[in-house]
Amino acid sequence: MDSNEIDLENMDVYRGLSCHYLKICCPTSRLITTGTVTPPPLPPKRPGCGWSNPGGYAFRDSSNTHAEFGEFPWMVALMREVSQNQGWDPKDYLGGGTLIHHSVVMTVAHKLKAINYDPSLMKCRLGEWDTQNTNEIYPHQDRNVNKILVHEQFSSKTSANDVALLITTSPFDLTDPHVGIACLSFNEPKMDANCFSMGWGKDFNNNDKYAVWLKKVPLPIVDHGTCEYALQGSRLGSNFRLHNSLICAGGTKNFDTCTGDGGSSLACRTSSAGAPPRYSVYGMVAFGVECGTVLPAAYVNVATMIQWITNKFADEKLDVPFFA
Repeated sequence: MDSNEIDLENMDVYRGLSCHYLKICCPTSRLITTGTVTPPPLPPKRPGCGWSNPGGYAFRDSSNTHAEFGEFPWMVALMREVSQNQGWDPKDYLGGGTLIHHSVVMTVAHKLKAINYDPSLMKCRLGEWDTQNTNEIYPHQDRNVNKILVHEQFSSKTSANDVALLITTSPFDLTDPHVGIACLSFNEPKMDANCFSMGWGKDFNNNDKYAVWLKKVPLPIVDHGTCEYALQGSRLGSNFRLHNSLICAGGTKNFDTCTGDGGSSLACRTSSAGAPPRYSVYGMVAFGVECGTVLPAAYVNVATMIQWITNKFADEKLDVPFFA
């Protein structure tokens, strides 16, 4: 094994080392005290949306439940606005979002109730990965929110049309390779799609602690009828109806999104095996009955939201960069 390889399953061990796991420690006898060091050039970015760009570190992950740095460049953390240069505190973490324009984040409407839909009470963080340090090879970026647009037919009772757009006060800088815009899909995912969700929500495999590193969860797509029937057998009851603005994924024990992941994307790979990884976002975490059981969870059906999103972009006089 490469001695510089980082095993994502042993992150807590790395955390205790005297030399930080994201740094290369140099003995004082080998320090260069004169001259300057020219930083390496940035790797080229592919044009367009939806590109996954893991890199900067050598990782391995036997569990397939940790995202690599830069693997999901559109992932945004929604946070309460506390201070200009605030650190990470789980109590300030509201949920996830998806960058669909350099100044627009897509998320679920129900998560914004916690701040009473007041844009001045929140911020968006792009490029985060390890929430407990700032030693990543490229930095995260924070932007305040200027305006919140909530779907006019959003229903908190049925989770219908659970979508909102956050317009930031200034655009994100998308120069760095670990940040980028997501593609959105016109269509629902196929049953055999290779899909993931991600976030810093509770880890039910780790005593319900909030995730420190960005986690990713492989999720199978579940058809509408099967999902509705399964959820009717839960505490939701036999009268439950799954709205057509929702799709379902999951249902595999111990592989699931959980509390705090609401608003995070359900992204499915669109590029072929062996090609550079590219994804489209088909859903957003909406709700689940329990975490980590054989019950599937509900996700906002992005395909049914496309017309509303593009209409809002037109109203705001924004270009539409989220189609491949």
